[in-house]
Amino acid sequence: MRSEVILYGAGAREAALDEEALLAKLGEARRRLALPFSAERVDLVAGVAETLLGPRRSAASGPVAHFAFWTRRAALAKLASGFAARVPPHAIARPRGLVFHVPPQNVETVFLYSWVLSYLAGNANLVRLPHEISARMRAIVDLFLERLQAAGDDGQLFVHYPSQGDLGTKISALSDARVVWGGDAKIALFAPLPLRNGGKSIWFGDRFSFSTINGAALAELNDAALRALAKKLHNDIFVFDQMACSSPHALYVVGEAAAHSAAVKRLLDAAALEWTIDDPAGGVGHAIGKMTAAFTAAASGRASSVHWRDTQLTSIVASAPQRQDLRVGGGFLSVVFIPSLAEVAGFIRESDQTITYFGWERGEIEAVAASRVGLGVSRWAPIGTALDFDFLWDGYDIPFELTRLVRIS
Repeated sequence: MRSEVILYGAGAREAALDEEALLAKLGEARRRLALPFSAERVDLVAGVAETLLGPRRSAASGPVAHFAFWTRRAALAKLASGFAARVPPHAIARPRGLVFHVPPQNVETVFLYSWVLSYLAGNANLVRLPHEISARMRAIVDLFLERLQAAGDDGQLFVHYPSQGDLGTKISALSDARVVWGGDAKIALFAPLPLRNGGKSIWFGDRFSFSTINGAALAELNDAALRALAKKLHNDIFVFDQMACSSPHALYVVGEAAAHSAAVKRLLDAAALEWTIDDPAGGVGHAIGKMTAAFTAAASGRASSVHWRDTQLTSIVASAPQRQDLRVGGGFLSVVFIPSLAEVAGFIRESDQTITYFGWERGEIEAVAASRVGLGVSRWAPIGTALDFDFLWDGYDIPFELTRLVRIS
């Protein structure tokens, strides 16, 4: 079955291609490689960030602001120097070739991070965008396409094609690496597809994240410090509507419920008050879904209490110090009181990604992280930084995964 391809161009233009024309473009793109972190590519990415962060874009939404801040010039310089420092002695890094990117549906800006890292690593890239993308996302893609066109770089392709047919198989067979964002079912669809000989697949599948708080440290916070922490927690939850892989869904509080319930309630009440008009409301249906999940947990005995804070933030208190896996989204937290930080290691599962924390010294966190040898959790980070993307993600050093090392003996 043949597929019609939509090729996105600068100036919000779109062009229809047939399969043969696209596959020919891929062969041409694969010859348009650059040195990792070349000045020209760093300047292009930093220029887009400056536009997004400029005064006319001051109203940029949370996800856009996160991406723009992450790609500002100073951050890219740090990224480049860190990459150079990690190249082994007597070796040089070179781009892997053509990288095929498949974005997720639920967090539309996240693929930009892996594409930028691949682009900075010097690769040619093809991104299969969803059929429908928001005006915000189209505007960001257009900013990049305008600058790529001005630079004469036709090695970066943003396309859409129907999922029916075998075009994805053909693209994959021409690719040196494949980056797939989405659920485990989506990954299973792409896993059998061939890559070029020596090709590499990078998977970002279903993940669960949670937080841990020192109840005693929380109880000691004054009003100003509590509001500051609440704002950080709010951002972790609401910037991507609690649907990012690193968004927390459970809060493990070390301490007795009798001693620290009031402090936790103050924190969550303050986090709910941080809601602004820019936050996703989730709709009446989702608000009812959160209420239903909460009262179902209470009716089953898994929750000892339910706290309803308008339509934005709903929480339950677990009736026992056990792992909580509820992933409702849109502002839903399970609160679990546990006797010690060491208990957290026992709750970790292979699919867990990020644990955010408050009230602990770095050494305490390192000790708990080091105590676990098994699979699960690739990141520990302070509350407020759950959504801060890093070149180390899900256990991958992404720039190095998308480059090859040439040994010089």
